[in-house]
Parts: sequence; C-alpha cells; structure tokens
Amino acid sequence: MPKIAAPTVAEHHAIKRAEIVDAAVTILAAEGPVAVTPAAVAARAGLARSSVYQYYGSTGALIGAAIEEMFRRAVVTLDQAVTGARTPEARLTAYLEASFDEALAGHQPLAALTDIVMPRECLVRVIELHARLVDPLVASLTELGVADAAGTAGLIGGIVSAGAAQVGRGEPPARVRRRVLEFVRRAVSPVSPA
Repeated sequence: MPKIAAPTVAEHHAIKRAEIVDAAVTILAAEGPVAVTPAAVAARAGLARSSVYQYYGSTGALIGAAIEEMFRRAVVTLDQAVTGARTPEARLTAYLEASFDEALAGHQPLAALTDIVMPRECLVRVIELHARLVDPLVASLTELGVADAAGTAGLIGGIVSAGAAQVGRGEPPARVRRRVLEFVRRAVSPVSPA
C-alpha cells in the first residue's frame, strides 16, 4: 500500500488535491491559463503527472479548478477588505484597493476566462463566484445612491483591469492605484446642481 501523508486516506487525498490546485493557481496567476497543464502542475507540486490525472481527468477540469479557487480566494480577500470599513465611501475605497491588488496578482476578469474549455459545472461555478465577487461593490454603490449599481460595478471592474494593464506596461503601481481611485470616486460622486 502506498504511503499516505495524513491520518486517513481521505485526508491524504484532500491534501494532494489542495497541493495540485494551489500549484495550478500559482501557474495561472503567473503565466495564464495556457500554461496550466498537468505536466506543469505536477512539476510545481512535486508529483508525477499521473497523480494529477488521478484528481483531474482533463486539462480543462484542472484549469476550471484553478480558476474557481482563484475566484474563491479573491471573494474572501475582498470580503475581508470591506468588513472593517464603516461608511459606503470607505467600503468602496477598500474594495477598489483590494480589487486592484487582486488584479496585479493575476486575477483575471471573467471575460478573459470564458473562452477557456472547462467542464460546464466549473464554468457555472466561476460565473456564480464572479457575481459573489462584485456583491460588496454593488452594495457600496447602492448605498452611495448610484442608480444602476450592478452596471456601474461592471464598468469599475473594467477600470481596475485597465489599471492593472497600465502597471503591466511599466507604470508605477502607486500612481496607477491613485488614478483608479480618483477616477472611480469622481464617476460615482453625486453631480452638484449648477
């Protein structure tokens, strides 16, 4: 019988699955979905490629699991960021800063992921997680009196992605962060009557 690294076989399998997903997330964030292959993930996790196939029967399933985990982690990060903020403005700022950090860390927008072949259940879960990801932003925008909070949240996501792309082209992150925050604050501020 093969050695297991946990008190039970079920726990051993859970640990190995988590190691595989963690390796896939790391590769996904650093190199994009094309680089997430069973061979690359196995090498990163220190496993045989056949071990990866034991847990994920296809490259699509592996990529789907990595994307789902990336979204799940982002949801936790964004929820934690807004939890301590007391006002809608403070929650908006906290959300934007955490969202910008996620974008810089490699979290890709949903639109960039929809062309990836993955199992249908993974795609459905990713769409659900994406909706959950923007919930705190929509809530803050609603509290601020923005009429179409969900639509505006989608536009803000594009602004954050555009900011991350500017950093990717060499602009200083702190400067781009300020630009994104200022742009969004102006965009959602009530217009003063003339």
